[in-house]
Amino acid sequence: MTWTAFFLVFGASILHASWNFISKSKRPSAAFYMLASMTSVLLCFPMLLFSGLDAAALPWRFWLCFLASGMCECIYFLGLFRAYSRSDISMAYPLARALPVLMTAAVTLLFGLGRAPGAGALFGMLVISVGCLLLPLRSLREFRLKSYLSPAVAAILIAAAGTTGYTVFDSMAVPYLENQVGAALFQSGAYLFGIESMIVIGLGFYVRSRPRERVAFRQLFLKSVYPPLCGLCASGCYVLILLSMRFVSNVSYIQAFRQLSLPFGVLAGIFLLREPRYPVKLCGIGMVILGLVLVSLL
Repeated sequence: MTWTAFFLVFGASILHASWNFISKSKRPSAAFYMLASMTSVLLCFPMLLFSGLDAAALPWRFWLCFLASGMCECIYFLGLFRAYSRSDISMAYPLARALPVLMTAAVTLLFGLGRAPGAGALFGMLVISVGCLLLPLRSLREFRLKSYLSPAVAAILIAAAGTTGYTVFDSMAVPYLENQVGAALFQSGAYLFGIESMIVIGLGFYVRSRPRERVAFRQLFLKSVYPPLCGLCASGCYVLILLSMRFVSNVSYIQAFRQLSLPFGVLAGIFLLREPRYPVKLCGIGMVILGLVLVSLL
């Protein structure tokens, strides 16, 4: 990973922790995330106009990855709002952020995408795995299968699977944009415009089919500043990550290093939302952070 990629991912990490904290603290719902994505669509539209992209010149493989990424984004948000509704951010956020590191590495190894992680990085992923097992527990006496068979953990797994999917598909789609004429930032913004448009459509169907979500939409639309603020942070985060993909040899390293946002989200949950700080949870968080450092540096 180059220094350029490091600073891009560091900035993205701060923005990512910010929009997750905002959404968790303001009653997360599919309607909330749909409105946030609508804001992202509006913000990215000018970048689409000045991107210089020639859609007709992009191959079908790009469009296939593009559509798959949009579907995975919808899955991610549907899992995320359920996870935040059922658990603390100090548990859901680390798990939803760390599990995709393992999943993405597994996918890239299985399909031979990019350079395989070294032995040190694999050891770091093992440490992450142990940390993830500790996070849902209040004490080590709860270490049994039943502790993981909960709606909250299921929702987190859905969100993690969505993150893994859109990360892999984005990494396959972005290189096709490099052959286009135009500024990389505007091209990334144009790509994000398309992705966010698919999120709005996908979540829109879900909101339309759920009475509670329709009520939430009416309560939030043009009445709350938080969904637009969330969309602003999320858009900035996504663009920075897309740009950073141009400076790494394997997307699994981006997925690992962007977890710098994890301590920010956890501390915000513990100190601002007054969430429980069980010793075993703190130990799990520490192991996840240590594992991420090992993955990033080895």
